[in-house]
Amino acid sequence: MATGWLEQRVARLRAFGVREALTIEGATLRRLVKSTVAGTLSWEIAALIHSPRPVLASLGAILVVQVTVRASFSRSIQLTVAVTIGLAGALLLGHVLGLHWWSVGVTILAALVVGELLRLGPFSPQVAISALLALSLGSGYGYERMVDTAIGAGIGVLVNALIAPPTYVQEASQALRRIGEDLSALLDDIAAGLTGSPDRGAVQRWLVRAREISAAVRVADATVTQGEESLRFNHRAGAEIDQLERLGEARLAFEHAVTQTRGMVRSMLDLHPVLGSADVAPVLDALGELLRSAAVQVATFGRLQQQPELAADREESEQAHQAALAARDRAASALRAVPPLRDGTARLLASVLVDGERLIREVDVRDGAHVAGVAAS
Repeated sequence: MATGWLEQRVARLRAFGVREALTIEGATLRRLVKSTVAGTLSWEIAALIHSPRPVLASLGAILVVQVTVRASFSRSIQLTVAVTIGLAGALLLGHVLGLHWWSVGVTILAALVVGELLRLGPFSPQVAISALLALSLGSGYGYERMVDTAIGAGIGVLVNALIAPPTYVQEASQALRRIGEDLSALLDDIAAGLTGSPDRGAVQRWLVRAREISAAVRVADATVTQGEESLRFNHRAGAEIDQLERLGEARLAFEHAVTQTRGMVRSMLDLHPVLGSADVAPVLDALGELLRSAAVQVATFGRLQQQPELAADREESEQAHQAALAARDRAASALRAVPPLRDGTARLLASVLVDGERLIREVDVRDGAHVAGVAAS
């Protein structure tokens, strides 16, 4: 009875998404652990040099530890500069203006403006905060805060750099593989649709899916950029620099491939009135074969981003490319035999063929436009 009650309550919590809400990703957990280590070490080191407020060193360390070493390094500089300028400005203005309500306002405004002009990011307010604390607690506090902040910032960077620094290259390769899978599935569906008589709604859904994949490519671009950032100041970077360069080229290949796919689908929308015509059936059949082969190329190109050493995927991709070229030739021959139907029909069919040919060239692993996107065989 009690077990059944507990299972019901667990099921209700899962229905509300509590498990997902209480889940911490591995990268986030690593950052939390490193922040804890950095904060603790900073406190101890500040205490060893007899700092009266070692908590300031811990705060500095916690603030600068970020997901990448480069981000931690940048934030350590921003925090140190913000605190130093705030303290120096407070001493200067306090000496010149004295401590009055209006001089406090002038100090706050000047510090906030300087923080924005120096582009200190999230630490822009620290200029004003440090200035106010120095005005309130005196110049002795200002010196202590500057030293402790420098200790904490330095420890934060060192801890992030030395303890399992993340690279995010694998995340980028996974994102590109997923794009390859999604685009391959779409091309397969389009190929299957061309052999029948797809309704206009189906063609419009293809276009929506192509746009969604295009948005995913933009997200993958951000992931690749994060991968590039994660390799800077990272002692583990050497083994993954080449892979990251390939991922950047592969992302460009997928961006172009999605553009070609969207172009084909837009042309199919305009062609919809004649898609079921027997006169264009041979062309559509050949285009369907081309897109089925292109789907294999796209999928294998994506898999090679995550597992570049797989010779089977490379071989499958090359075979699919040859099949796509043969289908292209059949489509071109059938297109020449299409009788004049309506104005623009032949032009639109030719546009689909040209976009398809460009697509298979984008992901050709042997002689394609982005062959640098795959490891050398």
